[in-house]
Amino acid sequence: MSIFKQIKDQVTADIESVLEKSSKSVQAESTTFDSDSKKMEKQMKQWKQTIEKQRKLEYYFMDEWKAAEEMSKKRRDQLAVATEANASDLIEHAQAEITGYEELANEYKESYEEQRERVKKLEERGRELFFIQKKLKRIHLTEFARSEETKAEKDAAKWTYYSEENGRLDEEETEPNKEEERTLQLNFDAEIEKLKQNQTERTG
Repeated sequence: MSIFKQIKDQVTADIESVLEKSSKSVQAESTTFDSDSKKMEKQMKQWKQTIEKQRKLEYYFMDEWKAAEEMSKKRRDQLAVATEANASDLIEHAQAEITGYEELANEYKESYEEQRERVKKLEERGRELFFIQKKLKRIHLTEFARSEETKAEKDAAKWTYYSEENGRLDEEETEPNKEEERTLQLNFDAEIEKLKQNQTERTG
């Protein structure tokens, strides 16, 4: 193997090594983005589950509040009937329940309003997370594109260098071949001349 062939083989091996490392680096960037993306998706899923539970609790407080108000109104109507009938036991029982249901209604109303604000804040936070997720995706893809562009430029520069060096080496390596062709041509011409001389001697 000639020295020129050895040099070209080494340059080719170096180029392949650079391309392999570049490919692995791009894959690493993609893996990092995929990992971060999965983490963000997991957080979004947890948030959706949390907000769903909080909404159910909000609806529960509202239902209990409305139910307590309905029972308070019902007992007031019953109190009016008991008062008209002068049924002291029923009057006392109705008044006690009216007090209890009114307290429940006020407490559940307070819990409902507090829960409603909590859900509202969680929904706002969820919207923020949604846009953060979109922005992170944009940042990752932009950085990935820039990284890939930089590596592609480096690879292109390496290949340009290889192409230039390879062309020069080809020219240098083909020179001995041209010399061999000249030598063969000269030998052929000499052999023809010998044949001509022999034929001349025979005919003479």
